[in-house]
Amino acid sequence: MFTRRPLTLAVLLAVAATVLIGLTSGPPVTAQGAPGSAVPSLHNRTSRRLTLRNVTVIYGSARPPAGPMDIVVENGVISYIGPTGSWAGAGTADGVIDGTGKYVMPGIVNTHMHWHENRQAGLPQPVQYERNLYLAAGVTTTREVGGDFDTSKRWQAEANDHTAISPRILVYPVVSKGDTGRPEEIRAWIRNIARQGADGLKIIAMDRDQLEATLDEAHRLGLRTAAHIGTEETTATDYIDLGVTSIEHFYGIADAALIGAQRYRPAINFNNEIHRFGHAGELWAQADPVRLTRVIDAMVERKVAWTPTLSIYDAARDVQRARTVPWFRDYLHPALDAFFRPSLDNHGSFFLGWTSTQEARWKQQFRLWMDALRDFGHKGGLVTTGDDAGYLYSVYGFGIARELELQEEAGFEPIEVLEHATWNGATLLGLGDRLGKVREGYIADLLVVNGNPLENLKLLNPGGTDLMTVNGRVVSNYTTVAPTDTVATVHGGGIEWTIKDGIPYHVPTLLLEVKDMVSAARQRSRSTTQP
Repeated sequence: MFTRRPLTLAVLLAVAATVLIGLTSGPPVTAQGAPGSAVPSLHNRTSRRLTLRNVTVIYGSARPPAGPMDIVVENGVISYIGPTGSWAGAGTADGVIDGTGKYVMPGIVNTHMHWHENRQAGLPQPVQYERNLYLAAGVTTTREVGGDFDTSKRWQAEANDHTAISPRILVYPVVSKGDTGRPEEIRAWIRNIARQGADGLKIIAMDRDQLEATLDEAHRLGLRTAAHIGTEETTATDYIDLGVTSIEHFYGIADAALIGAQRYRPAINFNNEIHRFGHAGELWAQADPVRLTRVIDAMVERKVAWTPTLSIYDAARDVQRARTVPWFRDYLHPALDAFFRPSLDNHGSFFLGWTSTQEARWKQQFRLWMDALRDFGHKGGLVTTGDDAGYLYSVYGFGIARELELQEEAGFEPIEVLEHATWNGATLLGLGDRLGKVREGYIADLLVVNGNPLENLKLLNPGGTDLMTVNGRVVSNYTTVAPTDTVATVHGGGIEWTIKDGIPYHVPTLLLEVKDMVSAARQRSRSTTQP
């Protein structure tokens, strides 16, 4: 009837001590409505019929939320959504989650990410560390852009058949230019990788003839494409003209709006990431606003999506904040910690002598970039969310939570941001007819959130956030406070359950497993460095 991964006694006891408080006036509510239950009885269990009771629904398509509602999941698919108590088969469910005071939304689609096993020599980092963190952040679908193809396909199969606890994975390998970079060689490689099951292609830094061949072959084979446009012969204009599916980050867009070339210092060396990322932060200020508007309009007209990955560059505008975030204490794996440290050897670890002027340039860049992104989205462009984590002090899962906050900073309403993170992402991947919405007939990828993320996107941070209480009850911080009231701060919110393919994963349990992994890895690291 169901499959379930065994839990250790230590994890069960820790769950009892660390279940996140819900945004309700009563005690925390966990599986089957048992207040403060220490045993997550539905964790990693396949139910024939799962019911989420008494929830408020955020649909994923910018439709206003509604509740209280019941959601019925049968064999991994949403079969019923209706007012609480209206479902005739209420007594037949073999799995029940009481969602009183909680919100349900679609699972998050991370459209730009990387799976890593090794970040620093001598310090193995298990992929399950990342799987748990992404699920804890509500990510149920990932588009991996550029990992080892054979390994990624194996992990994809494990995710699909549920032999591993993992988000869904789509594999987009980097297009190989082969030995000579000749167009016919690129075409042959694309045909071969398509036969091996590639879901799409990632394109990096190509000359025009190479790009023409790549996109023509991709269109012929029905493969979607994601473009990291380098500072090369081609810009976003070439990719738009030739029909790329999505543009990643910010590269190539502002480049296409320059009058002449970007202004570099004479000693520029693009192999030196201090130089490269320092100059990258000056790019958007040099773009011509009129030309930039034309580029954005062309993207909208040609239906080229944009995955901005704002969060991965956040450290460049405030490196002190990035290296001291509170979740490093429990969830920063020592291999990732070592990789993050300033170095000329590790990609994205370029913060050697990073200056106030460089941060100021990046802050200005963010303002211009965010304005362009908002303009693109409000003109009808498809905006999605990706975190590109594992670099620049961005930890898996926590990066996608930060991405949502930054998109709100860019000027989107929270309900728009959640649409970007769910249905827009599914649409980009060609899955919008079965994923990304809370809708009957759709795959049951759902999040049960402690509180209303439309009021505070920080509730979606894997570790929760600080909340205000008045007389022991969690309230909005706009609440009127009387002189006799007791006002305090508690740590709460967070996602309680991430449901993928109808299988619930208990987020506090996933996070405690991560803490155990990190603690054990730190102990091994200390023991190997001691004399």
